[in-house]
Amino acid sequence: MNPIRKIFFKDPVIKTFFITRLKQSEIEETVFLKKGDTSIDITGHHSMICLDPFCVAVWLSDDVAGLPSLEDVKLQFKKGNKLNASLTVSLIEKIKTEKGILLLYKIERANNYQLNPLYRFLFFAWLVRSKKNTYYSRKVISALYSYPRNIIIVSYSDDDYCNIFPMDIQGYIAKEDMYLLGLRTTNVTLDKILEAKKVVVCDTDSVELDTVYNLGKHSSKTPTPKDALPFGVIESEVFGFPVPDFTGSYKEIEIVQHKKMGYHMLMIGKVVNAKQLKKDPASLYHVGFLQFKNGSYTPIEGLF
Repeated sequence: MNPIRKIFFKDPVIKTFFITRLKQSEIEETVFLKKGDTSIDITGHHSMICLDPFCVAVWLSDDVAGLPSLEDVKLQFKKGNKLNASLTVSLIEKIKTEKGILLLYKIERANNYQLNPLYRFLFFAWLVRSKKNTYYSRKVISALYSYPRNIIIVSYSDDDYCNIFPMDIQGYIAKEDMYLLGLRTTNVTLDKILEAKKVVVCDTDSVELDTVYNLGKHSSKTPTPKDALPFGVIESEVFGFPVPDFTGSYKEIEIVQHKKMGYHMLMIGKVVNAKQLKKDPASLYHVGFLQFKNGSYTPIEGLF
């Protein structure tokens, strides 16, 4: 496949997504919920919540939640006026919140529009081909990551167990002070979080990429002991959970509801304490390869 890569992409590395470090204000893309002629900006109000089946969550405030039908809609990913990807979704459930409604959707179809059809076909069919996923799943992932996905650090601790690990199947709804976390049902830490109803979420402001990789590599059954971590930690103010010293801010979250979506458990949390440790911190983000080609983000090289 080297000749195809050289002719069509001229990239030394081709992979599903790149990693960059951004401040929230530096994100160039937007996301819209589209129903007929109605289009609603949901840029800060949407989240991935499960990868098998592919599911997303969308929050709408009370003033726009009264649309005639929210059952079958599209999510459109744009940069400026250019449409980069689109997801056709079907409604699973509506969950009333204090200031609006949380909509859980299953993804039914994905379309990507970056570059041209031949480039996209070669990319999905050959250049990121894997026995672990299908052509369809590669299209969905590319569409989802047409909007940068924040990589966070999750921290949980009790008297006998401590685990600090990265994830990007998550989202923060600022207007509700609500956090959405999609954690694998096979993760040992999940049951502990659900039992305690507590978790701490940290940004990845100044962490080295290899450190994040190693945190995600260890088993949740035998996580790295706190005193063996390659970075210092402080204790969060309310829960006393470890917070890495590379973090610029963290949120302590009470889990108020959970729902099994498939391979991932959706946890809905309310922020009980937010702490900013550094001024205007940044974080690591995943950006899909096709979208990265369209942008000006600086890639970070590492083990990912």
